[in-house]
Amino acid sequence: MKKLFTVGLAVAFGVAFALTPNGTEARELKFAHQSNVTNINHLSQVEFQKMVAELTGGDITIRIFPNKQLGGERDEIEGILLGTLDGAKPASAVVANWVPEFNVANMPFVFRDLDHFQRVWRAGGELHKIIQEKAEAKGLRFLCAVTTGVRNIMSKRPIFGIEDMKGLKIRAIENPVHVATFNAMGANATAIAYPEVYGALQTGVVDGADAANNNYHSQKFYEQAPYWSLIGWLVFTNTMIMSEKTYDSLSAKHQKAVQDAAFYACNWQTEYYKTDGDKKLQLLLAKGVKVTVPYREPFIEASQKVYEEFLKTDEQKGLVKLIQDTE
Repeated sequence: MKKLFTVGLAVAFGVAFALTPNGTEARELKFAHQSNVTNINHLSQVEFQKMVAELTGGDITIRIFPNKQLGGERDEIEGILLGTLDGAKPASAVVANWVPEFNVANMPFVFRDLDHFQRVWRAGGELHKIIQEKAEAKGLRFLCAVTTGVRNIMSKRPIFGIEDMKGLKIRAIENPVHVATFNAMGANATAIAYPEVYGALQTGVVDGADAANNNYHSQKFYEQAPYWSLIGWLVFTNTMIMSEKTYDSLSAKHQKAVQDAAFYACNWQTEYYKTDGDKKLQLLLAKGVKVTVPYREPFIEASQKVYEEFLKTDEQKGLVKLIQDTE
């Protein structure tokens, strides 16, 4: 009876059990993400998959569902909480709807560059520990943070300075900090899901959006918004999260293997973005994209009101200071 009960729990949590040839327990964990199979976001998940298999001796298998197969990022998080999915790689801006502390990673200009980003989110670092405690209380295991690039602004007309933002209809991710940031810069921000961005640009629903060099190129957004302003307002933070229930059900050895594999894969992806962004910028120039480099100080100054609006508690302000004070 006890064995049947254990199997029943496994099914409820979306975990498949079997036995390896040597009689140890084998498990399949389901992880999903939004990117296609050629995207670095997927390739790093494959690195995670391989590393988990190596560190557990094949006891744990990661099954990957790419390219929005299981829905959008909100759907993935809800699936984790419902027990139909084990893990995902959603944007911190989306996870912040459940774990508001993640919004510190979405504050404009909070990260100086990708090296600073890595130092802040280092394995076993203070910020990771603090955010993990907050996530655990909501049923989520925060494994690691990973970037999908430094965000600039695409538009249908050139942006030479902050005055050119005035009146622009800008798509923002579905997060109030992002919306408030573009509004503070003088634009009219509209929250639109990522799969709808190209169509929104094409039909004139928006005049522009933000992106990294990488996805501005790969998604061919330049076909609809050929002006590219290198503002670098955000080092975009994605997360690797999983069900806290699933994580707790693993042995201590397997927990460590999953965590170590996640840190490895997230660092692998961030290292990639350090060089790939520059390569993609050269390809964009070859496509005829018109690049501007606006003076950043007015954008930074305008964004301070976002800090005033969203950082209400000493804890929130302390988390941002922790990021800013990281050398």
